[in-house]
Amino acid sequence: MRLPTWEELASVEEQLNVLECPLDQSLFVVGPPGSGKTVLAVRRAQMVAEAQPDVLVVTYNRMLRRLVALMIDGSIEAQTMQRFVWYDYYDRIGEWPPCDTRDSFAYIWPTMMARMKRGQIRPNRPHLVVDEGQDLPPEFFEYASRYVARTMTVFADEDQALKRECTTLEQIKQATGLDDPAMLSQNHRNTPEVSRLAEHFHSGRLPAAAVHRPTSGELPRLIWSENIKSTMTTISNWYQNTGGSIGIIIDRNNMGQALRDGLTHRLPGVRVDIYTHNQQNEDTINVLKDGITVVNKGSAKGLEFATVFIVELDQFVPCTNDMERRAMYMMCTRARDNLFLVYGPGDLTTMAVAALPGTDVLERP
Repeated sequence: MRLPTWEELASVEEQLNVLECPLDQSLFVVGPPGSGKTVLAVRRAQMVAEAQPDVLVVTYNRMLRRLVALMIDGSIEAQTMQRFVWYDYYDRIGEWPPCDTRDSFAYIWPTMMARMKRGQIRPNRPHLVVDEGQDLPPEFFEYASRYVARTMTVFADEDQALKRECTTLEQIKQATGLDDPAMLSQNHRNTPEVSRLAEHFHSGRLPAAAVHRPTSGELPRLIWSENIKSTMTTISNWYQNTGGSIGIIIDRNNMGQALRDGLTHRLPGVRVDIYTHNQQNEDTINVLKDGITVVNKGSAKGLEFATVFIVELDQFVPCTNDMERRAMYMMCTRARDNLFLVYGPGDLTTMAVAALPGTDVLERP
């Protein structure tokens, strides 16, 4: 993934409209995967920072925060929402934010905002840029608009939310007072073949994106793998033949670690990284460089790769509810050019097979 130039973004009218929005105004932008939300978030942050320093980009997960940091090359601060709120509240109230005793990151927002109100806290930043806003709690938007930033730019797509209780577009508007969102409707990332597979799992309110890339002739493939060694062979052979960036999306971290160790042995000199929440090692991973990155579905949000292998497919299908369908939709759209769905050593259940599209969309063994 690279940061498109101003000229490339400006050649797309709906992206140009976002770039040309006055920098001293708040902005709400909604769009499907591949529509350029993260790129536009970075560009808008850069533009605002040229006139007003102390701009901040806020994301939900650490890997997306890392991607944004790489794209802006340290010129603008990027933080996860949890880390930002933790220190922002402490810096201005003088104590750590109150949390649920069972979860140190489950903030007690009403108590926090009551303290901010009593302390007559005022916004101390000129602008806040939020990416993947649907994954942040609605109370964060109220906190940020009242006490953090004088203006905000929010990018969101609730059709990619991974939690049952996602924040809707209406909740973001209500909490922030933002106007109706500008709509991005074009997919500049995926090939038509990848997009068709992803749209099979789409169940949200936004219409299917218009794909602007030409047909590649390469259908996504369903692959049966006898064991983990067979999966390693498939992935290492693909990398040796094609190179580029590969994302491996897994369900279990122990599976991911085994794949990482085996691929490191098979591909000496090749970047093979795994990110896990417990290690918090995102700052050692450069997803902008060629190589292999292993992530679970929660950490894949916002990333993109030339090729994606969704491993442990039996853990993701059949999709029996909207949350599971949104997860498959999001994972499939991480792939720019090639997509592989890997299962085995057992067979997929009848319901799992029925959840997959036909052979006109997905090549089968």
